[in-house]
Amino acid sequence: MSFLSDFRAMMIGILLESFPFVLLGIIISALLQTLISDQTLQRWIPKKTIPGILFGCLLGILFPLCECGIIPVVHRLIRKGMPPYIGIVFMMAGPIINPVVFASTFVAFRTHPEMAIARIALAFAVAAVIGLWAAWRVRDTELRTPLNNAHEHVAAASAGSKRQIPVKAPKPAWKNKFHDTLEHAVIEMFDVGKYLVLGATVTALLQTVVSKEWIVALSEGNWTPHLFMMGLSYVLSICSTADSFVGVTFIPDFSLGSVLAFLVFGAMLDIKSTLMLLKVFRFKTVATVMAISAVIVLLSTVAFDHLYS
Repeated sequence: MSFLSDFRAMMIGILLESFPFVLLGIIISALLQTLISDQTLQRWIPKKTIPGILFGCLLGILFPLCECGIIPVVHRLIRKGMPPYIGIVFMMAGPIINPVVFASTFVAFRTHPEMAIARIALAFAVAAVIGLWAAWRVRDTELRTPLNNAHEHVAAASAGSKRQIPVKAPKPAWKNKFHDTLEHAVIEMFDVGKYLVLGATVTALLQTVVSKEWIVALSEGNWTPHLFMMGLSYVLSICSTADSFVGVTFIPDFSLGSVLAFLVFGAMLDIKSTLMLLKVFRFKTVATVMAISAVIVLLSTVAFDHLYS
């Protein structure tokens, strides 16, 4: 009964922590669908690869969302014409390179302010490398529901021509746009919600099984603490706006580099976000993104420890 009580409390806590950010992401996604046209979005997005990667890395400043809220937004942006590689970069960098997360990290690590800067710098590096790979390898066919641009453009053109044959059609009333926004939000909520619940269930189960004594025993060594903290952040699935206050509690036992690995890898990828990513991209793409992220974060945080030792 004690196990079930802990499991229930942990699962409810994860859902309550994540739901507001998922809801915020879904609302932004619905607003993007109804208020921003495909043509407007195409004008905003850089055409070349390097500016596109920089655009994806810094987009989190405009949309300060955690990993839970970003995925619905990116899914909608890709459906509206954003290149998949920019969407992947935004999903990797957005949960860290935004003012809310920087502020929370800076406050949590008041005695180590370099951690906030190192977190953003490492997230930028990881996202940029993934962006270069994705620009080369990821195409629309890697989406779970591949885009058929030719058919979509033809359909849009024919529909637009039918509406524009008469004189100028009046713009839809605000009530119609409000109704469309709510409709898209409800559909997105039911679509994303099942992955959030499944991820929270798995996360709560793992958190109630692993003992804290075993965790402390893994704090020794050059590579083991970093690997363990990356795995722990993936399993705990804590929102990027709150994980700094959890990560700082490990500093007495773990090195700064291993805690940095916890802050970066977990904010980019965790159980919830992986399940939600698999809703958008095929398994091969998600697995490659995870592998690249893990290698860069591991090597960089080990080097960080050597610099500060």
